[in-house]
Amino acid sequence: MLSIVRIQQNLVVAMLVWGVATPHTFAFQADGGDARPMDSSVARLIPVEFPLTGVDETRLIETLDRIASRANGQDRPLVVLEFSGKKETSPIVEDTTIGRGTEFVRALGLARWLGGPKGSRIRSVAYIPSTICGHAVLVALSCEEIAIATLAEIGRAGIDEPTLDATVRQAYTDVAARRGAFPPAAVLSLIDPAESLVRVELVGHEIEFTTAPQLALKKRSADVLEEKQLVPANQMATYSGRELRTEWRWVAYEANDREQLARLLKLVKPLSEQPVFVGPRIMTRVHLKGIVSNRQVTRCIRAIEEGLSKPGTNLILVEVDSPGGNLNESIRMAQYLAGIPSDQAEVVSYITRAARGDAALIPLASDLILMHPDAKLGGPGEATISPALCDEQRISLQDLAKISSRSDGELLGCICPDMEIFEYNSFDGQSQLNSPTWLVDDPVAPRWNKGAKVDFDGGLAFVQASELGLASDNPISLEAVGNRFGIDNLPVETRTNATEQFVEWLGGQGWLSMLLFVVGIISLSAELSTPGMGIAGIISAICFLLFFWIHLFQGTVEWLEILLILAGVVCLAAELFVLPGFGVFGITGLTLLAIGLLLAGQTFVIPSNEYQWKRTSQGIGQLGLIVMSLFVAAVVFRKQLANLPMVRWFALQPPKTDRDLVEMENAVEELRAFIGWHGTTISRCNPSGKASIGDRIFRVVSQGSWIDEDTEVEVVNLHENTLVVKPR
Repeated sequence: MLSIVRIQQNLVVAMLVWGVATPHTFAFQADGGDARPMDSSVARLIPVEFPLTGVDETRLIETLDRIASRANGQDRPLVVLEFSGKKETSPIVEDTTIGRGTEFVRALGLARWLGGPKGSRIRSVAYIPSTICGHAVLVALSCEEIAIATLAEIGRAGIDEPTLDATVRQAYTDVAARRGAFPPAAVLSLIDPAESLVRVELVGHEIEFTTAPQLALKKRSADVLEEKQLVPANQMATYSGRELRTEWRWVAYEANDREQLARLLKLVKPLSEQPVFVGPRIMTRVHLKGIVSNRQVTRCIRAIEEGLSKPGTNLILVEVDSPGGNLNESIRMAQYLAGIPSDQAEVVSYITRAARGDAALIPLASDLILMHPDAKLGGPGEATISPALCDEQRISLQDLAKISSRSDGELLGCICPDMEIFEYNSFDGQSQLNSPTWLVDDPVAPRWNKGAKVDFDGGLAFVQASELGLASDNPISLEAVGNRFGIDNLPVETRTNATEQFVEWLGGQGWLSMLLFVVGIISLSAELSTPGMGIAGIISAICFLLFFWIHLFQGTVEWLEILLILAGVVCLAAELFVLPGFGVFGITGLTLLAIGLLLAGQTFVIPSNEYQWKRTSQGIGQLGLIVMSLFVAAVVFRKQLANLPMVRWFALQPPKTDRDLVEMENAVEELRAFIGWHGTTISRCNPSGKASIGDRIFRVVSQGSWIDEDTEVEVVNLHENTLVVKPR
């Protein structure tokens, strides 16, 4: 049985040797990693909890696989593996030092991945804030670079092996040979008590490290000046962080916390934990489209919460196509996304067209930003965000930047084009984007030096966003986004119910609101020209209700737009029925309607940026289209619409012949004969209506106030072809 186990272990080691023997490029240097890698601006931190189990190994390798698959072949993602102990360590294990109890096969599997072809696609850094032992040491040695706290130690790698197997010995030496940081003799001293480490100083002050048994086999040479045994006999070696970095430079960095490590790695953003998940990715998908409003944000948050409540959900995909519109609501949505625990779900934003203005905060709060090749991030949007408004929201924006691991300047540059953003560099290699008015520095000994100005004008295309470390990739479709996470069939967008889906579709149809407005105006004119509440009045009421509802749904209508449109309708009604003709009230009514309709399609009143001017131009074009449609309708249906008061203003009457004039004069004289007659109204006159006079029914107009139905009236005058009546 023992021989079978050894054969299996030998096979595993052989696979490891094959993986590590494959030539790969890496940036670490044995003198401490002074050379900076190609891309060290952004890092992903993955906690590695020991003792390592089979589930832990699978979960970590799947996560590393996903990160490696996003590498573009030029810049390798920087991954920091932070070694820590499990919160609940088994009471069977007396020594709770990190790494104790980890099976060799588990550590070897992770080490093989880090040293293999896939592992070469990332730059791996082992961060050891506390002492490690056992086979956690093998995982640390398999990383390209090691960062360790000053008082932390690495040692006793073979503590869990009752007898040291040749397979274990070979695995450690192969991993050490691959990375080249630790001398082979130092690695042997970590796992074998019999291989105590000896430091040999030669003539010329050259230093060699060997083990006591190896030294005993060598012939004494005159070149040897001094021999010093560093590890006592029959003890597994333990090396402190200060020894490893300061004395021997076997590790790249000496860092006592994450902040110090970020400075040493020359990161522009703080270290943040990378979500780690096991098993297939289960996605919840939401879509934030159109103007950002309270309703939009509330719907998205409710949909995400519903998705997270489903078992296994570990990926949130937020499709963003928005010009912004409400800074407070965008901050609320961004804070919610940034607050989703990293161990619960990974938040990914995909910008399909644009995330302008304040809407840019939403993808910036995500764990990963993906952009369509033609998409834009930031720039002028629906709401004008001034530096003064940013100052009012300074605390909220700074808190958002902190929890989303962004610098203040990244947020400010995207949402406020008028704010100048510069790159600031410190003496210790750190950098950040910030505004001169927001930068907090030591007035006595300034730490930050202002660098080049960063151009955010007009928004960031993918190339610019990628250079700034904001966007990771530019998939051309949602299907490509799903493929990145191993999802072939994307789930449908999460919504509350089918009714909400229909309502959202209806509210998103811009052409429908214009059609409803035109039909509403025509129906209202028809109803006013024909007294009594009929079908035209009902249609008009429904059209206007739907018109206002659509724009309220989109968040573009407030009381100003409603009052302007109602005032316009009142002025037109007064022009039509109170003061006949086409004068001040008619022109005023049309102007108020045009302004109200224009403002109903946007959240701003006076345009102040490029995007708003474009939106206003589009609105004016839509108004022109409405006027053109009315003219076309008047031409096509001139006979049917000729009797509507509203159309009379736009359609010229055909010239009348002599015969027509004679007939009109006779009709007028006939109607004039009814002046002084009495009758009864058969409909309400408001002010037009119908009345029974003699044995005939005439169309009449009230002389003063409106007249109710079944009221006795007297004919007092004649206006054109209509009898003017008053209550008797």
